Amino acid sequence: MLIGYKRGQGSIVLRVKILNSSVATGAGLTGLSSASSGLIISTIADNESTATAYTVAASNVETVTTLGTFAAPTAGKCRFREVDSANHKGVYEIQLADARYNVSNAKSLLVSVLGATNAAETDVVIPLRDLDPFDSVRAGLTALPNVASGSAGAIITSGTGTAQLSVTSGLVTLAAVTHTGATIPTVTTVTNRVTANTDQLAGQTVTAATAVTFPAIISSLTAAGVRSELAVELGRIDTTIGSRLASAGYTAPLSAADTRAAIGLASANLDTQIAALPLASVWTSTRAGYLDSVLLAANSNRTVQVTGSNHVAADLHESQPGSIHATTFDAGAIDAAALATDAAAEIAGAVLTTAMTESYRTTNAAPTLAQAAFELIAHMGEASISGTTKTLKKIDGTTAKTFTLDSSTTPTSITETT
Repeated sequence: MLIGYKRGQGSIVLRVKILNSSVATGAGLTGLSSASSGLIISTIADNESTATAYTVAASNVETVTTLGTFAAPTAGKCRFREVDSANHKGVYEIQLADARYNVSNAKSLLVSVLGATNAAETDVVIPLRDLDPFDSVRAGLTALPNVASGSAGAIITSGTGTAQLSVTSGLVTLAAVTHTGATIPTVTTVTNRVTANTDQLAGQTVTAATAVTFPAIISSLTAAGVRSELAVELGRIDTTIGSRLASAGYTAPLSAADTRAAIGLASANLDTQIAALPLASVWTSTRAGYLDSVLLAANSNRTVQVTGSNHVAADLHESQPGSIHATTFDAGAIDAAALATDAAAEIAGAVLTTAMTESYRTTNAAPTLAQAAFELIAHMGEASISGTTKTLKKIDGTTAKTFTLDSSTTPTSITETT
């Protein structure tokens, strides 16, 4: 009986029957081994012109280590061994290299056993197929899914289980579930349609063979009906809002004139109000006392003087923090002549002894005083020169700026880089 295999299948254990040529009974020949003199095992595919032969004379026939268990032969050799001389007379196991079953495009492999004493020449043809008879899922056909029937990804069959379709009279039965993403073709015919006023159904004309009674809420959906409903609802809103107002009624906010009157401004013009302020000549003790109570110092020193120029004179150190700043003074209001000696000394001390925040100008930009100072310190202090690049260092040692020298050996000029 011929045994077929899928082309390229490996680890094949082949068993053949060798008859005894010295008797006419057709009995099997026993006693052969991988060392039997003259033994030849030859193979050739149907599309090969030269056989691949293994001979005992060339020492390329090995024994089978364990019957029924494939073990790859040594390169260029095959394996041969008797199976059972008592119960299977003349049956021998042959193990060939996997490559002999994987000849490209071959449809069969011929195995011949001959040459040993009393051994009848034996030929075995092994079909080589694309179909794999030992693949129970898809028979080696890679175009088919390698999944058992009834499992996810398998070929769809008829039924109601996983990977099955329920089909009746050639039509697929749809389950009573929501089918998301389904596309419905254009509807051309609708049975049992209804008749309704076009104004009631957003201008869509429909017809039907029988009359249909609409609920009152649908029947009222005309333009006039909508306006009527809106009027009712707006009336309810007015009633609701009115019920939440004060029982004495709603008081309108003050007008502009009433607001000025409430805070004591007689005119809408601010300049007019300022011009009406009393001058020093009419500054009474009552007004002075009021100002005295406003300009209280922390040490209860309330001495305040109004000058002939209508200015209030007071020591600057009595003012609250932040009450005097740069925008308080006109340009040129304070010059060297206006500063006392101790004030100039304090300013100079603050400028010269207060630590500046480290900062560096951007490329080719004009520096601030702090930026200029830090760049000069870096030039004279910590810096490095590599080739034509001079790198200025910050206080923490990181890069502040870089410059390019016109020569790495005898520079005569330097250009700002970053």
